Amino acid sequence: MLKDTISGFELYQATDVDHVMALLDRFGKNSWMLAGGYDSLDWFKNRGKNPEIIIDLAGIEELQGVRELEGKLEIGALTTLTEIEQHPLIKERFSLLAEAAGKVASPQIRNAATLGGNLCQDTRCWYYRYGLNCYRAEGNTCYASGPDALNREHALFGANRCMAVTPSDTAPVLVVLDAEMIVRNAEGERIIRAEDFFMDPAVDLTRMTVLEPGDLLTAIRIPSTWAEQSFYF
Repeated sequence: MLKDTISGFELYQATDVDHVMALLDRFGKNSWMLAGGYDSLDWFKNRGKNPEIIIDLAGIEELQGVRELEGKLEIGALTTLTEIEQHPLIKERFSLLAEAAGKVASPQIRNAATLGGNLCQDTRCWYYRYGLNCYRAEGNTCYASGPDALNREHALFGANRCMAVTPSDTAPVLVVLDAEMIVRNAEGERIIRAEDFFMDPAVDLTRMTVLEPGDLLTAIRIPSTWAEQSFYF
């Protein structure tokens, strides 16, 4: 249920990715990674999530910015949506992504919200967010499936018990552009195709992405395959 208050927690401000890995190894599932914070703070205020440890990623420079790398355009996971909307390289080569980033929420939110946060945020199903015991919350029903339910922005196709979808505006664009997600954990780095990054509800109803505890999305790489092509969003 909505409470609009935040439980107590310990805050750690990570200085680099290795520091994040050490904190995740130390605190495990009791920790929560904070990027721009807009989705996270909603969860905290409503007591939907009550982490004991919050790892602030904002000071990690290597997770920020846009750069060219081996014929691909790499975007740090902490790059803000405003930066993506306005960056000349993105506007020139992948205007579809710039347009999608520019449609997220309001200018004030885009100034702080990050690409990584937009991709990894949890579903915004009203029933799930309100704390009802639905399938996604490991319950035994979907409140959004009824004919009179609030489900206008839910799945039309591919629903598997749960009808909720990712609220990310940038996700479908990165799938179309054949992007790659760069993920770090204690064992090293791995690359996940954007198409495979989002969890199939038939596999796991409780997660929006394939990220496991201890994983950190560090960057998104876009190949030149679709550079300077025309799209409609």
